[in-house]
Amino acid sequence: MINNWLAYMRTWAVSMAACCPLCTSAFACLGPSFERGIVFEHVPTDIDAPVVIEATIYDETQVGDARGNQTIVMNARVDRVIRGSIDAKYLRIFVHIGGCTRVGVGQGIVLGTLRDDPVRGIMLEAVAQTEDPG
Repeated sequence: MINNWLAYMRTWAVSMAACCPLCTSAFACLGPSFERGIVFEHVPTDIDAPVVIEATIYDETQVGDARGNQTIVMNARVDRVIRGSIDAKYLRIFVHIGGCTRVGVGQGIVLGTLRDDPVRGIMLEAVAQTEDPG
């Protein structure tokens, strides 16, 4: 009876360990080498974007929509326009986040496409790194 109970508990524990990761909608990044940032030190040659700016990001906010999609909206000062046409000194930058998207305050090169948001006005949809930056 005790042997059956231990075998049952062992089977249950192994089953839970195998099934739980498959049933969750959470996604964790596998480590720093898988993170994808939106701020670059230099203009990347392998990413094509209509707008390239040097910006100082000084604020960020995470927002969600009714479907559960998460977006980070950042307020930034445009230090220099490298490509494209932006006549604003300040701009909102946004990126749809996933498990490995990394954002934060700081300064650097940001690439993307201008979008006209009905609520927030003109915003830059940032392009994230496609591979390990290192």
